[in-house]
Amino acid sequence: MEKLIAQAQVYYIVGYGRDRSVYDDKKWVLGRVYLTNKRLLFKKLDRFIEVKYEDVLTIAERDKYPRISPPMGWARGNILEIKHYEFGDKRHILTSLISANFDVTLKLRAILTKMIGEKVVEMTEMHKKVLLLLYTGMKDNILISYLLDIEINEVEKLIEDLKFRGLISSDLLLTAEGTKVVDEIRRR
Repeated sequence: MEKLIAQAQVYYIVGYGRDRSVYDDKKWVLGRVYLTNKRLLFKKLDRFIEVKYEDVLTIAERDKYPRISPPMGWARGNILEIKHYEFGDKRHILTSLISANFDVTLKLRAILTKMIGEKVVEMTEMHKKVLLLLYTGMKDNILISYLLDIEINEVEKLIEDLKFRGLISSDLLLTAEGTKVVDEIRRR
C-alpha cells in the first residue's frame, strides 16, 4: 500500500536535461512535490508526473545551475538535482530540478536519499571535530586541516559528508540539526 511521507510547495523543472543535452527553453513551474514510500510525484494543477525511486540514479544539491536562475520567492534558493531514467526507459537519463528554501531542500534530499537507499555516512570522531570547528565559525579548510593534522582533501570530504547528513549548509553554517548534534557533543 502506498503511503504519503512528505509534501512541499516547490519550484521544479522535470526534464531540464536529457542524457548530455541541456534544454534552454525550460522554465520553473510552481507546484507541489509528493514523496511516497514508492515514488516521487510532481504536481501542477491536476497533472502528476511520476518518478519511481527505482529509476533514480543520483541526487545532488547545488546553489546555482547553468543556464537558469533560481526562481524568485525563496529567501535562499538551493537546487536539488535528481538524475533518473526517463520514466522507466533505461536508455535515456533525465535531469530534473527542485528549488525551494534551504530547509525544504535539505529535508527532501534526506527523505529521497533514504528512499533510494544511499548509504548514510557514519559520524566519526573526525566528523565531530570538524563540526565543532565549523560551529566556532572556522571555515578555512587549510586551517582546519592544520589543526586536525589531516590532508585538505580529507577535510573537504568530511565537510561534504556533513552537508550530506544535513548538519551544515553549503555556506558551512550549522543547520538546526547540526546545532543539536553539537549540543550533544558538548554535553559529553
